[in-house]
Amino acid sequence: MKCLRLYKIVLALLIVGCSSTKYVPDGQYLLNKVKIVSDNKSINKESLKPYLRQTPNQKVFSAFRLQLGVYSLSGRDTTSWWNNWLKRAGEKPVIYDETAAELSRNELNKEMVNRGYAKATVQTIAEKHKKKINLTYKITSGEPFKIENFKIEIPNDSLLKAINSQKDPYVPTIKKGMIFDINALEKERTDLTAFLKQRGFYTITKDHFHFLADTTSGNLKANVSLKLRAGLASNDSIARKLLSRKIIKNVTFLLTTTERTQAYTAGTNRDTREKLDSLWYDGYRFLFSKRPLISCNSLISNTFIFPNSYYNDKMVEETYAALNALPPVKYVNVVFRERTNDTMDCIIVINPDKNQSFTVDVEGTNSGGNFGVAGDFSYQHRNIFKGAQLFKFHARYSYEALGSLSNLFSYNATELATDVSVKYPTFLFPFLGQEFKRGINASTAFTIGYNYQIRPEFTRTLANVGIKYAWSRKNLFYTFDLLNFNYIYLPSDRISADFKKNYLTNSSPLVYSYQSQMILRTGISINYNSQRGKKTGGNITNWRLGISEAGNLLNALCGVLNSRRDSVNHYRIFNLPFAQYVKGDFDFSYNQEITKDNHLVYHLALGVACPYGNAQIIPFEERYYAGGANGIRGWSSYTLGPGSYYNKDTDGKIDFVNKIGDINLLANLEYRFKMFWIFEGAAFTDAGNIWTIKNYSDQPGGFFRLSEFYKQIAWSYGLGLRMNFNYFVLRFDFGYKLFNPANGGGDKWIRPMTNVKKNMNMFFAIGYPF
Repeated sequence: MKCLRLYKIVLALLIVGCSSTKYVPDGQYLLNKVKIVSDNKSINKESLKPYLRQTPNQKVFSAFRLQLGVYSLSGRDTTSWWNNWLKRAGEKPVIYDETAAELSRNELNKEMVNRGYAKATVQTIAEKHKKKINLTYKITSGEPFKIENFKIEIPNDSLLKAINSQKDPYVPTIKKGMIFDINALEKERTDLTAFLKQRGFYTITKDHFHFLADTTSGNLKANVSLKLRAGLASNDSIARKLLSRKIIKNVTFLLTTTERTQAYTAGTNRDTREKLDSLWYDGYRFLFSKRPLISCNSLISNTFIFPNSYYNDKMVEETYAALNALPPVKYVNVVFRERTNDTMDCIIVINPDKNQSFTVDVEGTNSGGNFGVAGDFSYQHRNIFKGAQLFKFHARYSYEALGSLSNLFSYNATELATDVSVKYPTFLFPFLGQEFKRGINASTAFTIGYNYQIRPEFTRTLANVGIKYAWSRKNLFYTFDLLNFNYIYLPSDRISADFKKNYLTNSSPLVYSYQSQMILRTGISINYNSQRGKKTGGNITNWRLGISEAGNLLNALCGVLNSRRDSVNHYRIFNLPFAQYVKGDFDFSYNQEITKDNHLVYHLALGVACPYGNAQIIPFEERYYAGGANGIRGWSSYTLGPGSYYNKDTDGKIDFVNKIGDINLLANLEYRFKMFWIFEGAAFTDAGNIWTIKNYSDQPGGFFRLSEFYKQIAWSYGLGLRMNFNYFVLRFDFGYKLFNPANGGGDKWIRPMTNVKKNMNMFFAIGYPF
């Protein structure tokens, strides 16, 4: 063990410490460091880095050039596959280029002028040491030009009428007193163009506008005017055609083969056009061969381009998004053909995808450290009722070897699960008009499922039916479970005698979790993703808020019907108890991009579930557990908490059954960095725990107390190795306990590398933890 540890240390030192200048030719220099400094604190120096033509090799933890170290480990024998692999996996040294440095200086100077600092100067300072060089670009900004006045001067009645509309006028972002920034002016031009394209001006582009700046007044002041390009200010036929407001007269859906689509949209093959069948429905025209591939109503419901309406660029984008989201649609193309100066027709080309597909998968599983095998069969029909409804059938069989359960039980578990769903691309609800349904762009899913489980503790059957709505707005995605009904069949004779003897005593609240019961749940979740619809890169914020309740409707129904209560004062329906609780969850993550290959990720998760009324405890499936590959990684799943609860059986096995709670707190901080080739590294720390909302006798120390909970927060840290294959990520995380609130009377603070077998956990998972 000591030899292995020494080997790892030596290997790490070799990679990091290997001469970074090994492949730097004599008389040349490794670009070691590049800095941008300025006398103006308001200038964002990070935003200037893209203008540098040369940057140093990437660093890990802002200190070690790991990729360069891997490259430097290679030998000079070019016939060796090992040397060639090291060079491909690593990063070659960045050799200082004086020409590139001068280009960088010029680019920085130009950018400063563009930002309004016309008198800015940039100086390059080079510091050489042996075979390394440090560069500093010193910026002296000077005083900036500022905007004294800003006007929009467009001698075109149609454009001015739209810009100065009393109902919805254009509001410029350029204001008096702002710095004369070319980038801000360019954004103004882009914003005005987008504004006009949403109000019928189909042919307008930002190149039709330009700025005129008058700086002759002195005192670093500029009078700025936004004008039309030369030649467009006249009232000739060309200008009228380019600047006219377009009305869409006819909207035609074309549903046919690619060849006929190309012929029709080009308007070159009259015979092809005549062979297509035609249908008018709700003001839209449909062209197809033999019969429409998708129902007319489904297409219209997901289209935001209307006949006899002004062109709107935003509505075209929404139409693309909505139609492309339909399961039977492979891709969409929206074509416009001009009729006159003021009118045009719209052709929406629908290219269909294959209706049916199926997949068969066999996979290895790893759930909480228990390994197993599973087989999956999935079938889907993308247009089951010819209205773009997505039908799915899924069946799964799994076998799992349980290596961590109490030795009172056998060591395997099997599960058979099937589910069927039909998803409609619209909001199916009575009394809702077509305009409302089109406006929210929602989907409705009906599901039914069956699950049969054989475990050492019990054998149970679960059946469920559900109705779910989903819709989105910009960066927000909403899911509303109108109905989620679960029936759990678990009679007493299906529970092992040992399990009942050890856990399901008359005084234990777990009795209510391991019995036949019903759960009628309603809930809503809201997801936010700051990157949705944007280019990759930059900082990313994600959060999810979920609120659900169960049993209130059934409880009210029993009250109205004056139903009888059982011996524990609970209502029953068809002689079955039902759960009643409320649950709330909040999950937040922030991915901060330090550099392209270095990220700092923050994560926080909070959750509370409270039973009341017809229930004394939350159903097992809805309770929280701590530890695991996505939690506090110093502990495996179901081995931490609740609170300071500590209990092992006579053989030293952990009491997994009671390692669940009603309150969840989890905080993570993870630094992710590119290593070499497909390998990425991570350093992380995790903190949190779970607690019970009631003081259960079987979980002493698990009850949440405001004066005690912060003393019961577990803490771990560790390192991770990831393999990024672009389409998926394989993850290996090694977590080590730092503070154990339930250390059985021992020291709660754990020294590094002590009792590694007990205090360290390794996890293998797919995807990032958050």
